[in-house]
Parts: sequence; structure tokens; C-alpha cells
Amino acid sequence: MKLFKVILRPEKEFVLKDVLSGIGYHGITSKDSAGLGESKKIVEQVYRGKVYEQRVDAVKRKELEFVVPDDKVQKIIETVRKVAVTEQGGDGRIYVSTLDESIHIHAGDTHLGDSSEDEK
Repeated sequence: MKLFKVILRPEKEFVLKDVLSGIGYHGITSKDSAGLGESKKIVEQVYRGKVYEQRVDAVKRKELEFVVPDDKVQKIIETVRKVAVTEQGGDGRIYVSTLDESIHIHAGDTHLGDSSEDEK
């Protein structure tokens, strides 16, 4: 099993969730996140009638996490890239890491690696 962490633009979150759900991935965790990317943006803000320039380092993004079987990794990478890409750059990242075990809290079922067998 692989744990996917996808950092993407907020406007792409629901589109990606719908596509993933449509191909069978329903256990998706979603979080708000902000990060420092390559671009440094200067914005003008007005405070008590005066205009100030301020550097904005924390770009708002969404973070999605979900589990994928080993044999589906490349297909999911292609799907995420296809859905989340824009013409503007700064579209985010896909992180893939190995997941050794998952345990259902209520039932106590254990899923090991990419095995489909459960242990109790």
C-alpha cells in the first residue's frame, strides 16, 4: 500500500475528490494548508487609510491524503496530474510513501502492506 499526500490549489480539491471517488477511492482526508513555494508575492494592503506592501509567503493550498494499492500508483499519479494541472504553475506536489499497516479503530481489522488479507 502507498500513502498519497497531494498538495493542490483549493479550486481543484472538489474536482479531484469527485474523480477519485468515481474510480473507487472514497477514504480521502482533506486539510487546509499553507506553504512557502518558489514564488514570493507582494500584495498591497490598506490599514487605517495607508497603503502598505506586504510579502505573502504562505500560499493557501489543500492537502488530500488517501491510500492506494501498489499496482495502481502510476494510474493515480497520472490522474492527479491530469486533474490538478493549470496553465499558471504552482500547482502543488504529489508525495508517495510506503504504508506498512492500517488498523480500523472500531473493528480492529489490520491491513498489512498491499495484502488483501485481514488479521485480527
